[in-house]
Parts: sequence; C-alpha cells; structure tokens
Amino acid sequence: MNFEQRIFQFIVKNQSIAPRGLIVIGVSGGADSMALLLALSALRHELGVQLCAAHFNHQFRPDARKDELFVSRWCEKLNIPLVIGRRPGGKISHLSEDDARRMRFEFFVRTARKLKAQSVALAHTRNDLAETVLMRMMRGSGLYGIRAILPKRLIDGVVFARPLMGVSRKDVEDYLRTKKIPYCKDATNLSTKYERNKVRLELLPLLAQRYNPRIIDALSDLAETAGEDYEFLAAHARKQFKKIVIISNKKVKMDLGRSKTRHPAMVRLVLRLMAESLTKDPAALTFEHIHALENLAAEGHHGVVDLPHHLKARKTQRFLELYYD
Repeated sequence: MNFEQRIFQFIVKNQSIAPRGLIVIGVSGGADSMALLLALSALRHELGVQLCAAHFNHQFRPDARKDELFVSRWCEKLNIPLVIGRRPGGKISHLSEDDARRMRFEFFVRTARKLKAQSVALAHTRNDLAETVLMRMMRGSGLYGIRAILPKRLIDGVVFARPLMGVSRKDVEDYLRTKKIPYCKDATNLSTKYERNKVRLELLPLLAQRYNPRIIDALSDLAETAGEDYEFLAAHARKQFKKIVIISNKKVKMDLGRSKTRHPAMVRLVLRLMAESLTKDPAALTFEHIHALENLAAEGHHGVVDLPHHLKARKTQRFLELYYD
C-alpha cells in the first residue's frame, strides 16, 4: 500500500473527512504539510472534496517571505486556491511557541468559517503524536491529556482533521523523495530552546537508542488506547452529569450528597464537563484545577477557587458551584 492509499484508508477509518464540501489545508511549506497538500491533491476526486490551502506568515523568521512564495507557487501548480494570513505589526525579536500556535489556529478558524469549509486538515504525523504524549506525561497528565492529538476534533465549531496521523515523519520524507518534491526547512526546528524540539532531537532518540527502537509506535499506541478508554468513561460521565448537576443562569451546581456515591474518576470527569458547559472549552481545567475542586468539595473545606476563563468555584451547604465572577 503506497503513501496516498494509507492516507485514504486512515481518513475512511476515522471518518475524518466526509465527501462533498471544502477542505482547508494548513500548509507551512515544511515536509509534513507539503506531503499532506500533495496527497490530498491526488485524492481529492476519490474523496469527493474541494480543496483550499491556508498559509500563515508569522513574519518572524528571515525566510518567512520565501516560504510564503514557495507555498503560493505550489498551490498554483496544483490548481489549489490559497488564502494567506500574516501577523500584524513590524519586526519582533521573540515569538513563543504558544503565541505562534494560537495565531495560526485563529487564522485557520477564521478561514474555515469565512469559506464555510467542512473541516481544516493539519499535517500532524505519528511523530508529533508521540512527542505530545511524552511531553504531557512529563507534566503529569491523565487520560484526557495522554490522548494528545486526535485524528478528528471539533474546536470552536470547526472540525480539525489530521490525515497523516497514521504515518511517520520518515514515511513523509520517503514520499517526498520519491515524488521529487522540495520543501522548506525551518531553522528554528533545530533549536533546543523550545521544549518540543528538545523532546524531538534529544529525548526520543535517546529512548529509541537505549530502551525501545519502536518508541514512536509505542507512544502513539498509548495515545490511541487512552483515547478509547477516555471516551468510554466520558460517555458514562455525561449520564452522571445529567443526574447530579443543575445548570441555571450561567452557573452549574453539582449535588455533593449525590456525588459522594460516585467513583472519584466519574466525579473528576463531571467536573470537567461542568467547566466545559460554561466555557465551551473541553480542556479548560488542568489536573491542578481538578485537584483544587476535589479539595473544595471535601468535608470541612470552604472558600473560593479561581479557575481559567474567569470562572470561580465555591462550596455551599449542598452544592459545589462553578460560576462567572
């Protein structure tokens, strides 16, 4: 099975791209995104979709304009429309990973909404998945975090699909080499001042060399298993949510008397659902926030807990309440 057939099979298996409609492809010009652009271009008729590329220029690196022109030329060659976004403002000396990711993400959401696209396709591979799993394990994430990057996810009302999650970075490079397709190289990817690069360039190679040559597959399989386990638990938690939580006037309240009879794992998931019901963000609470809410719910504990998105939590005689300040 060649590279493009593997991509098609992965899309079908995960139902990440449905026939009919427009797919926005995030294209930086790097190897992964170029492989995604080429593969979806070859598969567009088989998938029954229209394509539009989207490139965001952070205007930070010296080669940023060169990368933009590179992507533009290839989209023209493949007869794929291109939308370009740029960071406003002049030159800056520093741009954090989080800020760069947020700007790109907001651009993709705006573009998808404007074009009424079915979904946004991003070029994350199994290597990206393994890196994310390892980073989150080091931070002490539970099942929710270890799921890491999902093949398909609804964020801010936009579907984000990752068709390359079934292939490795080596598969991508082999595909481009066979097709004789060039790609842009970002020098910042070699800088170990960024956490992901340290994991990619130092930690994962060490683990592969000394402990498990198949560490990428092992971590990717862990993410898939964690995702399935989490979905099973979350389905039960949603049923419990309806039984022990009251929603009213921008406030959610969990009945403490009824929650005592539930397993702690269920209560933690219900707490996540409570925050999500107000913020629309399924990742609104970290483990530290959940732990603080568990302590607040315990007998003898009182006070107010500050949460993300300007949320607060307080305990009354009967309820644990989440509300906007």
